[in-house]
Amino acid sequence: MKIREASIRDIDSVVKLITAMLQDMASYGGHVLKEGVELSLQLRAHFTDVSRKENHIFLLAVQQGTKDGPIGVVEASLVNLDEVFQPKSVLHIHSMYVKPSYREEGIGRRLLEAALEWGKWKGCTEAELNVLARNPARKLYEEAGFMVFELEMQLEL
Repeated sequence: MKIREASIRDIDSVVKLITAMLQDMASYGGHVLKEGVELSLQLRAHFTDVSRKENHIFLLAVQQGTKDGPIGVVEASLVNLDEVFQPKSVLHIHSMYVKPSYREEGIGRRLLEAALEWGKWKGCTEAELNVLARNPARKLYEEAGFMVFELEMQLEL
């Protein structure tokens, strides 16, 4: 298995992986997704826009010797806190997903580690991410050292 940076040629694979991740999130209690073409077009536009930025990255896990294409993705970017806080650079993990048939093989861990290394190389001093309380990936993040820092609370009206 190899981790590599995604390029514009990977747009279809990235959109499929992120769509699958969003569908998983909805099943764990996340928000209901837009459907069909609208979602796909929005994700394609997002990838096209941010993949050109030097402080944003998509990394893909590719299983060599198979025709499955990329089997996992992580998206991360640098966030600079400097408005009312002491300046620092934080790595924000936007999304991470591994195809179900490849889970429990350490692929998610390798994707996460690669993103964290990229963040360190870019000068980040900490990393952050959001995860739904019922998402099984939460265990991976906790094992990697992530801790609850802030709670978001909701109330249905």
